[in-house]
Amino acid sequence: MTSPDDLANWELAVWALGLLDGATSFVDVEDVSLRAFELAPTRLAWRTRPDIPDYNKCSKALRDADRRRPPLLLKTADGLRRQLTVEGQQWIERNRSRMNSLLHQGEAVQEPRSRPHLRMIAEVERSEPFREWLSGHELPKEKWQAAELLRCSPDSDRRIWKERLEVLRSAANRAQRNEVLSFLDELAGHHPEWFEEAGR
Repeated sequence: MTSPDDLANWELAVWALGLLDGATSFVDVEDVSLRAFELAPTRLAWRTRPDIPDYNKCSKALRDADRRRPPLLLKTADGLRRQLTVEGQQWIERNRSRMNSLLHQGEAVQEPRSRPHLRMIAEVERSEPFREWLSGHELPKEKWQAAELLRCSPDSDRRIWKERLEVLRSAANRAQRNEVLSFLDELAGHHPEWFEEAGR
């Protein structure tokens, strides 16, 4: 079952704006930040003062929401107020049940410990080589394609390649993304020369 910890901070910001009638009017960013803090005080508070919203965390949540594509938020020229776009309103509707469920379970929304791993897996799942592999095509033949997946250079040391592969494999296993794990295993098996040290 999904946990409140799986929510991204930008989702809290968009949801807070929706709760503040941001579908029909521009809302001050400070009001959005305070509402998001009320929804997830453990996550958005100062480290040493859990009763005070951390400006940097709240501001970053809004900036991350601003960067969503298609755009979910409109902002005034001075950047001090936000309103939901049509896509933002649609996001609210699509996620209403999930957000209500997660934010009304009586649990504190903690800082997500595994979020970087989930982002890495999502990047693999969105990648062209993975999508082609899913649809029955061959694995990447070009080393640069795998290098992009692993966030390294094609001429990086094989130790780096192996390390990046293992980090992704571990993340896929932890997130129970079996297709990603199979893809990575097949990639390593098909191109051992990219991952194994010479002479092994």
